[in-house]
Amino acid sequence: MTSGSIYETEYGERPTYPHPDGQIDADVAIIGGGLTGVSAALTLAEAGIKSVVLEAGAVGAGGSGRNGGHLCQGWPNDFDRISRQLDPAEADIAWQAGMEAVELVKQRIARYSINCDLRFGYLHAALHRRQMKGLDAWQAAWEARGYDHFTRLGDSAALSEHIGSDAYVGAIHDTGCGHIQPLKYLHGLARAATLLGARIYEQAPVKKILRGPRKTLLIAGGASVNAPVVMLCGNAYLANVGLPEMRRRLAPVTSSILATRPLSDNMVKQLLPTGAAVADENAALNYYRIDGRNRMIFGGRASYTNVDFGDIEPDLRRRMTDVFPLLANAETEQVWSGRIGITVNRIPHFGRTDDDIYFVQGFSGHGVALSGQSGAMLAKAVIGDASQFDVMSKLTHMPFPGGPLRTPALALGMAWFKLRDRLKL
Repeated sequence: MTSGSIYETEYGERPTYPHPDGQIDADVAIIGGGLTGVSAALTLAEAGIKSVVLEAGAVGAGGSGRNGGHLCQGWPNDFDRISRQLDPAEADIAWQAGMEAVELVKQRIARYSINCDLRFGYLHAALHRRQMKGLDAWQAAWEARGYDHFTRLGDSAALSEHIGSDAYVGAIHDTGCGHIQPLKYLHGLARAATLLGARIYEQAPVKKILRGPRKTLLIAGGASVNAPVVMLCGNAYLANVGLPEMRRRLAPVTSSILATRPLSDNMVKQLLPTGAAVADENAALNYYRIDGRNRMIFGGRASYTNVDFGDIEPDLRRRMTDVFPLLANAETEQVWSGRIGITVNRIPHFGRTDDDIYFVQGFSGHGVALSGQSGAMLAKAVIGDASQFDVMSKLTHMPFPGGPLRTPALALGMAWFKLRDRLKL
């Protein structure tokens, strides 16, 4: 297993950014150089507001450069979980905010000429009839709100047009979702932000925030940043800089991904003939796609204990060949892991302190599009349009139960959902 993702390996000429030096002043200080933080910086820069992005490692070293590249519409959980906490007008705002996430990606790719292998088409796949019933209910609810990108695939003939596997009983094909090379997209955003005046620093871990009307961020090595507004955009990689109310409401989960060596065009047409990305409906799901170099990028095997179990390749290969026996002899090019952040209700946790520290966390595996949209929402709130941010900030987020034992408690709870999926309950 490598320490970095295959995206990093193939992107040897990626841009690099300096380490901060001395005392730096900014309008907004952003902690986290992933899709959320860089998107916030770009949105601010487009409005003429100067920001500083502080990334503890390299830009994209966290979840933004390690994910599966799946570009999904909406929020990570049933929209009813959101709408029942809001009045109808607020629910409409929340719905629209989720639906704008993929559109924002499309607009920025076009506006800033970002080459990141964007492709549309997505299968939400059911392994048994209970899951297909859930997909049918989901389709009905979204279509009632005007979403018109779903096609129900209810038999093997319909499925075979999109996937060469007998693992599923049905699926929904979604032309509004797709996939990208996430690290190239992130660096495209970073380039655009810096050209518009944002400053990005790497190898700049923030050790402490001195609170007040004008905050000072102390950085390892002696540099500091002064700004009246701070944004916490590190999600599961925020370490000890996050606020107590954030830490109690976020649980880190380790997800792993395997990339094969490039497959033949003929093999690709047998596996995923329309190029759609796929995710199944299990609680601990498998998700996969064929990338721009004909590699199968297969993710799954979520660990809710975050324990290093050593070689994860055999388990990922078993999962992959259970879906596609044709890949039994495919060679592995790279395997890697990374952390995602989840909330109890699987809805991102937005918030703001009285002294203007903004944050968002907990994309729950849905972050490629949604993290960028959330960063833009934080930035818009600072600029003066807090309509979407304020609605999402109203949502109740329960802390994870168990206190210091929350990781074992979460793992035990997920064990039940995994058993339920295996038994098709």
